Amino acid sequence: MEKGTIILLHGFTSSGQSTKAQYFREKLKAFPQVEFHAIDFNPTPADFEHVTTTGRINRLRQYVLDHDLGNISIIGSSYGGLIALHYAHRFGRVEKMLLLAPGLTWLSWGLSEKELEQWEKAGAAPVFHHAFEQEIPVRYDLQVDGLRYLEPVPPAAPITIIHGHNDKTVPIEPSRAYAADFPHSVRLIEVEADHDLNGHLDFIWGHVESFLL
Repeated sequence: MEKGTIILLHGFTSSGQSTKAQYFREKLKAFPQVEFHAIDFNPTPADFEHVTTTGRINRLRQYVLDHDLGNISIIGSSYGGLIALHYAHRFGRVEKMLLLAPGLTWLSWGLSEKELEQWEKAGAAPVFHHAFEQEIPVRYDLQVDGLRYLEPVPPAAPITIIHGHNDKTVPIEPSRAYAADFPHSVRLIEVEADHDLNGHLDFIWGHVESFLL
């Protein structure tokens, strides 16, 4: 029997050692037929300083090729949801996607025009990175590149979205609209939660079992 692969794509300031990554890694030990990979998109502060959406998509592509991964399903958390959607749309060969409070388009961090102008003028803006526990100056290239991702792409595989009603970081409305636009491919499950969903990991695991596995 050919092995399946589940890849976790972490959020913007998270890492491959996040709470979700550790939870899924432990749970999937009971499924020897599944390889689990939690990619670390920013192994060093310098990687995060120069982050772009296109860069993360390309890094995911290189990781898949380097590890010769097949039968791929993706769990995309927050910004990882945007990476998952565009990766599958561009390269295909993704069987299913479970997206957790996903950013479906580039949201410019919710910054005002004035704040974006200040960021552009300075060339970089400090962002607190939770995994490194420090502020890192992120280049304005992230915003320039992000403008390529203002429209959602059609689903390239069946998608389940789990999104919290109380999410102030990534509002739930775009997830509702996306599910309504693609009712045969996208299922939205709304929960009473804020953005990180870590209080709902057992509930999420139920959908990993029923949908991805």
